[in-house]
Amino acid sequence: MQKSELRELRGLVERINRGDCVLVLGSQAAVRASDRRPFSELLAEELDAADPKNLRRAAELYLAKRRQDRDEVAAIVRDVYDSGEVTELHRNLAQLPFRICINASWDNLMTKAFEEAGKAPVTAYYNYKPSPPQRLSTPTAERPLVYHLFGHHEEPLSLVLTEGDLIDYLVAFVKENPPLSDHVRSILDDPSASFLFLGVGFHQWYVRVLLHGMRVYKHNRPTMALEDQPFYSDPEHEQAVGFFSERLIDIKPLQWDAFAQNLRAAYEEFAQKAAPKPVAARPVSAVKGPKAFVSYASEDRDAVEQLAQELEARGVDVWQDKQDLRSGDRWEDVLLDVIGQKVDYVIVVQTAAMARRIEGVYHQEIDAALKRQRRMGFAGDQQLRFLHPVRIGDAPLHPRLKELHVIDAADVDSLARSILEDWEHRQAVPA
Repeated sequence: MQKSELRELRGLVERINRGDCVLVLGSQAAVRASDRRPFSELLAEELDAADPKNLRRAAELYLAKRRQDRDEVAAIVRDVYDSGEVTELHRNLAQLPFRICINASWDNLMTKAFEEAGKAPVTAYYNYKPSPPQRLSTPTAERPLVYHLFGHHEEPLSLVLTEGDLIDYLVAFVKENPPLSDHVRSILDDPSASFLFLGVGFHQWYVRVLLHGMRVYKHNRPTMALEDQPFYSDPEHEQAVGFFSERLIDIKPLQWDAFAQNLRAAYEEFAQKAAPKPVAARPVSAVKGPKAFVSYASEDRDAVEQLAQELEARGVDVWQDKQDLRSGDRWEDVLLDVIGQKVDYVIVVQTAAMARRIEGVYHQEIDAALKRQRRMGFAGDQQLRFLHPVRIGDAPLHPRLKELHVIDAADVDSLARSILEDWEHRQAVPA
């Protein structure tokens, strides 16, 4: 590799390691391992297509002949896409700490590859038809989310099979009706997010609309798109390269196995250098983790307990009122002691339930937390933070917290990172 290519890979690896990079796999990445034929072409042949490269037209003709029997087509999709063996491309990608993989195909190769790598992937999909929202846990490097963008064969109505389906899908997707999963939307809305596109087919007209709906154009981080022969054979590919380069998307030729091997090697080199070195023991007070108190409305106890578990799994200890002090008079007696001295941070969980309550002890908790926040000093030029507001869903913000940065409660990684980074700044302040 040239030096510039190596630097580019190393920058990509750092973004992946931080959890800022979304992996997006297209139909050209879903191939049969034995002959590298895309599953989309194999499916088109199963549907007796005159043109095996026009999958949606083939599905439309097939459904017309079969009187709109989508269940039959869904069964064919399942048989074709479930039959694939994991490729070296997917196997190498699975070794990297991706949190989210958006799959623009119907294959399960990335899920299988994550499982081979000893991870516990979660599979979900976007359903452009009205349906109950899927409840998902926050994705991590050990429990990555594989999100199928064009539906899944377990729900035939979710599949974007025909050209007509594609139009309806794009309208629903751009209007966010229904919306994407909270965890997917959270990372897409994060201004620090970047993307790695593999074989998506940037010459296809609908990809421009899709990326608009994903808000990719609003990001200013480096975005790499790798395409293979079908893209460069299209007469419009030069125009596509120019269009997307103006939107900070760099399209490059893809050499499948070589790229994945080089990316994995760059990550392993990075991980080895980043491995913690043995250090001399420090005083207990310098190495203990931060303790946070969570302020919430009683109606939201279940959601808060889930949040507390996920924070503790990331190294943030959560103070809990195990005797349910809030239900009695004792809470007002110990409130200032807990928030003023016993914890290092306060997290205010804002929900619709909190907004509806005219009275509530959390108003006192917010007052106490704001008073302590005003006492916080600096670590160098860095303002130390005590109060961390988070929000579940579209709940209105508390009037006294509107000036503070608010984190989506679904993005537990960002919340934990914000607390732990501040905690490190505190440790750097001279005693």
